[in-house]
Amino acid sequence: MSGAGVGVVGTAVLEDRLREHHRRCLPALSRLRLLARNGWEADTGVRAATAQVMAELDAAESILLDALSGSVRREAVAHFLSCRVNRLAIVAEHAAATADAGDLPVLRRLLYQFHALAEAMWRVQLGLQTNTPPPKTGTGGRPQTPATWA
Repeated sequence: MSGAGVGVVGTAVLEDRLREHHRRCLPALSRLRLLARNGWEADTGVRAATAQVMAELDAAESILLDALSGSVRREAVAHFLSCRVNRLAIVAEHAAATADAGDLPVLRRLLYQFHALAEAMWRVQLGLQTNTPPPKTGTGGRPQTPATWA
């Protein structure tokens, strides 16, 4: 592999695998939203759903970092993703502890926060391109818009 990442075919397969993990994660994220709204079965549902989301995110992160092996970007991406996963894990643990304590208003806030952080993490993972070309520039070094491409 070059320093840029994987090829076009590898990128398509990578995106399909990442999207599959995201798809598997969606039911757990939906359960968390319902728990935040209704508060039903909060003590058991929170731990199970956050664990499922974290497992799918970890699997997707592993796939992404494997695809970047040999890339000059791998270490920076690994550090960036680990910081985000760390933050998500802290919120998940706080939500589980709050569910055990039965504090529904705080639990709602934490579940909404977990959901937002998880969705942001998926956007980052799905949005990372393993071989991003530099943007086209016009006069003055400004990126061109599709209307100005020649």
